[in-house]
Amino acid sequence: MITNLTISNFKLHDYTDLDIKGLTILTGMNGMGKSTVIQSLLLLRQSFMMNDLEAGLNLKGDLCDAGTSGELACQASNEHTLEIDMKFNGQDDLRYVFNYPHDILDTLLPGVPGNIIDKSRLSKYSLFNENFQYLSAFRFGPQKIYNRDTSLVVTKKQISKIMGQCEYAVHFLEQYKNKEIPIKELAFEENRKENEDYRLKEQVEGWLRLISPNIKIFIEYVGEDLKLKYKFNREENTITEEISALNTGFGITYVLPILVAILSAQKDSIIIIENPEAHIHPKGQAELMKLISMAVANGIQVIIETHSDHIINGSLVAVNKGLIIPEMLSIYFFDRDEHTHTAISHHLDISQSGHIRRPPQGFFDQIDIDLKTIMGF
Repeated sequence: MITNLTISNFKLHDYTDLDIKGLTILTGMNGMGKSTVIQSLLLLRQSFMMNDLEAGLNLKGDLCDAGTSGELACQASNEHTLEIDMKFNGQDDLRYVFNYPHDILDTLLPGVPGNIIDKSRLSKYSLFNENFQYLSAFRFGPQKIYNRDTSLVVTKKQISKIMGQCEYAVHFLEQYKNKEIPIKELAFEENRKENEDYRLKEQVEGWLRLISPNIKIFIEYVGEDLKLKYKFNREENTITEEISALNTGFGITYVLPILVAILSAQKDSIIIIENPEAHIHPKGQAELMKLISMAVANGIQVIIETHSDHIINGSLVAVNKGLIIPEMLSIYFFDRDEHTHTAISHHLDISQSGHIRRPPQGFFDQIDIDLKTIMGF
């Protein structure tokens, strides 16, 4: 599990030192460097998976396209290298230094001697093995047909191939639908009380009902591909006809990969989720954060980028209710120094009861501003 991440001379980050917990939430206005934090991890994984880490940091690949070398150096820095340092719980620290080349159009930053590149050693870290999932902000919504990829899903146990789009989440769910979830404590409460059916599909369906009541998932083969459909239970003990994902609420299919990733995860897995709140009602966001908090309490590491106060509040409610302790949660509010054009990361102080002490200016205060206007204060 990552416990600390330091980024130097990368886009807005002249020097940013982050305390990474079981649940780490990155928030702030647009263009403040949140996505770059995630990119730093994705670029390392990408370079390792493409067998390029020995040569350097590959800026273009399936996970991430960071552009060219000339776009990446922090304008306030006097250094000519990009540095990423990580500390871990129970594993050796990792330090990576890459040179910025003279050609600003290069898409690989050469590594320096001393970078750890041994595959057998790195494969023990979740960042570099199958215990990792990335769900980006532009993950797939409802599709007419979902493709299959046996190598990716069965061999590598991934739900995404291209830039965290989760394009194989349906295949993953179909492949492992009858396999029990690794962490039984994540079973939804109704299931635990009744028949203790821990199969992945049953658990995904159960948690999905907390976001869209009475829903049932159906996946059928169409040639070599898959079609996603839903049904809904009715009060008269009847069920609706099958409805295609295209004709069902967008948020249902959009949240599906998150549930699949969390419920299928092993302990010590790393899951990165961008905008988990997208297209989900506030109550659904609260239920989703309950599941995420339970996962964190049971050893899964989750890193979230969000613009939702409901996601933030969900993590604080989890602290208040004792699902996680404050030491398991890091919330960072990103701002920008407009003189140097560099990122400023504010680490929020969270009390034992889940209150944020002394929040920085601009931290989710728009609702207060709007209420003052509406109420005429």
